[in-house]
Amino acid sequence: MEPQIRVGIDVGGKSHRVGIASPDGVLLEEFSIPHCRQGFDRFFERVEHHRRGLPVAVAMEGYGGHARPLDKEIMRRGYELLNVNNLKLARFREIFPAPAKTDELDARLQRTLAAAPDGIDL
Repeated sequence: MEPQIRVGIDVGGKSHRVGIASPDGVLLEEFSIPHCRQGFDRFFERVEHHRRGLPVAVAMEGYGGHARPLDKEIMRRGYELLNVNNLKLARFREIFPAPAKTDELDARLQRTLAAAPDGIDL
């Protein structure tokens, strides 16, 4: 797999938690953005800051419509968009439990899933 910047987004109704990692999985930055134009602009600004010419893969849940219109803007920018099935994410949490469910942990988990080898069904 070609090196890429990996982004995980825990989608919420009013805000989203974002985590950005380097191609080798090192956490570069975590932050929250509001679900509005200013938040989306901040998201793309921070991703581009870390990108340095590398491709970008973004993993996020698409259920419930809260991902729109951010998902469409991600694709418009040419980033790879990986739809994480929220049921499978819940099953993953059951198998590999964490101390507590938080937006930060969910963003990290989605970032990890974005790095999964080919053949893993997200």
